[in-house]
Amino acid sequence: METWLQRIFLALSLTSAAAVAQQVEPDIAVDVVSEDVLDSENWLLGARVGVLSIEDFGSSALLALQLSYHINEDFYLTAEYAQAKAGRTSFEELSGAAPLLTDSEREWRYYGAHLGYMLLPGEAFLSKNYAMNSGLSLFIGGGNVDFAGDKVFALQMGSQFRLYATDWLALELTFSDYIFETTILARSKTTHNLSLALGVAVYF
Repeated sequence: METWLQRIFLALSLTSAAAVAQQVEPDIAVDVVSEDVLDSENWLLGARVGVLSIEDFGSSALLALQLSYHINEDFYLTAEYAQAKAGRTSFEELSGAAPLLTDSEREWRYYGAHLGYMLLPGEAFLSKNYAMNSGLSLFIGGGNVDFAGDKVFALQMGSQFRLYATDWLALELTFSDYIFETTILARSKTTHNLSLALGVAVYF
């Protein structure tokens, strides 16, 4: 008799548990993530404006154009043209002597190429729920500088932070150092000409 009662209670317990399990539904919030996928185009055309500090000649406005080819996800090649106009040296300002350079000789131009490496690809979170693809790259290269009536070889190195606004448009912040020899002030010396510029680039 006791065994029969135990079996009845066990069957009722299992039936009640099954009914409760059928009624309970998990309340799990599902987030829908929409992420832009970059186009497969490997070419990039960009323009930027900023400031160039020409050693001994102060800071000047800088305009630069670039054409890049992405070899793969890590490496890219860039051809660049940049121009600025040098100001007056402190010697010219203080002495009141005749200018060291003519207006045409104060035109500063650079054209060259560099190899870049994508060091830190990732995302930049602009808010709690909104992020954009980004990347930090380093580059090194060389070219020619036309300045003060001379054409000299220049070594270029720097870094670039790129923020992908869409799958075809990017914003860029570029830091560069143009290193070359000059003899303008009657002695030969290596000059470091630093620039910081903001620009836009389009993939095609």
